[in-house]
Amino acid sequence: MNFRGQLKQFQTLRALVIGDAMLDHYIFGVATRVSQEAPVMVIQQRSTSSVPGGAANVAMNIEALGAKCDLIAITGNDSDGHILRKVLKDRGIDPGGLISDPDRPTTTKTRIVANHGHQVIRLDHESDAPISTDLQAEIYLKLEAAIGKVDFVLLSDYAKGCVSERIAQEVIQMSARFGKRVIANPKPSTVKWYRGAYLLSLNQFEAAVTLGIPEITIENAIESAMKLREMLEVNAMVVTLRADGMAGCWDGGLALIPAVRVEVYDESGAGDTAIATLALCAGASTDNGEGLGESALKLATRTAACVVAKAGVCVPTSHDLELIGASSDPC
Repeated sequence: MNFRGQLKQFQTLRALVIGDAMLDHYIFGVATRVSQEAPVMVIQQRSTSSVPGGAANVAMNIEALGAKCDLIAITGNDSDGHILRKVLKDRGIDPGGLISDPDRPTTTKTRIVANHGHQVIRLDHESDAPISTDLQAEIYLKLEAAIGKVDFVLLSDYAKGCVSERIAQEVIQMSARFGKRVIANPKPSTVKWYRGAYLLSLNQFEAAVTLGIPEITIENAIESAMKLREMLEVNAMVVTLRADGMAGCWDGGLALIPAVRVEVYDESGAGDTAIATLALCAGASTDNGEGLGESALKLATRTAACVVAKAGVCVPTSHDLELIGASSDPC
């Protein structure tokens, strides 16, 4: 199937994303001088922007790729949480699945960007404490109400407390009962919770930590993906390699796909775009019994290339998808 055919399949799908939603706040300005108070640059603010991040950005990517998406996540009962709800609603995602926790802040990353793209500093406001058992129960009830209406579940785990071991296993077990695939992008500290999922994706640094090796390179990427797949007892495993592409293995196959060469402007959010694409490919293939394959990795490298060529956390545009669909590279 060509890229256009893959993208067209996505339009029939509905996803459920569960995980750590964030708000990415940007302050754009111009560096004017060195401060007399300390050896730091003075940035003259010109504009600001707030966009969904983390699991919320994964949901945004799924919608941008043509599918529908429901989102279950935790926010604080604060101004950033209210902003996140409004931004999601304005961009077509129902914020009704967001649950407010008065005991934690909304996870917020504030980046100061100067002189057309140079990131000066990033300030994180967050809590990684596990959510209460009452909030876990509320997530479970929302999962129970949504599972029959979606084609697959994506667990977007940034280790900020929303996804516990109990939640991860309940999602996998309930999804199995309903015949739904579970895709996840966990962290090394939580990856063992996801045994029994269909697909896991880790970046090369996370994969190296999980395997206890110094690094993952092109030379050992395939072998590492195979070891992770066996260790974590999943159907398919993908290791993303930044500028070197992706390595994947699955039932009956493996592949090392080079990245699409573009001028990299900002890598923020590229992993969210990649996992959203891989999840949609896995979700679209359930009817015919196929799973992750080389075509999915090829498409994910192209959608990820779209966002690294732009400033800030963003999603592929309709124009980006038209260009991908017109590509002659067969899958």
